[in-house]
Amino acid sequence: MTVVLTRRPHAQGPPALPADRQRRAKEFAFLGCAGALGYGAMKVVWALGGTAGLRNPEHFHAIDNGLNAPERFFDRWGSQILAGLAIVILLGLVYSWGNKRILRPLLRTLGWAGSLMAVVGVYGLILITLYFAGDQGIGRGDLSAGTYLFTYICFHDVGRGIRRNRLADSTTENLCAEGRQSIDLTSIAPPHRNRSNRS
Repeated sequence: MTVVLTRRPHAQGPPALPADRQRRAKEFAFLGCAGALGYGAMKVVWALGGTAGLRNPEHFHAIDNGLNAPERFFDRWGSQILAGLAIVILLGLVYSWGNKRILRPLLRTLGWAGSLMAVVGVYGLILITLYFAGDQGIGRGDLSAGTYLFTYICFHDVGRGIRRNRLADSTTENLCAEGRQSIDLTSIAPPHRNRSNRS
């Protein structure tokens, strides 16, 4: 008997995660997008001169007077740009357009960096919890306590959404690697025997 070992053909694309894990990944991505949109919207209000969530709006907006034009632009709109980038990363990790050969490694790298937002969010939530518990030694600057709470919740949601989808992306990558290394042992070809008729 002859055993023929054949490699499985390469898949046309990465193997899909189970449906329930895909759904959870998108839920975390949408949660992160909501956090980025919320934080970005708040910063847009401030950039346009609004005072919502500010404890000392006069001092907050007066800071821009000492900045030159480029610094003023990035001070007012830099956070909104980063919030938009976070949304691109989150959606790119769960939708097919993010699987481009050049785009995917970039999304993965930015995803690892963006996942650190969850750490910042947790740290900030600990600080604001201590403040609400009576620790008056924690300075609030020009923002209200509620604004800090909202900001750190947004940071946590963005970072957690990116981290969960980055882990799901790593799982898919491992499945691809396993598929490339696997060998199909089911193809067994029995030997052919030529029998001649005896006269």
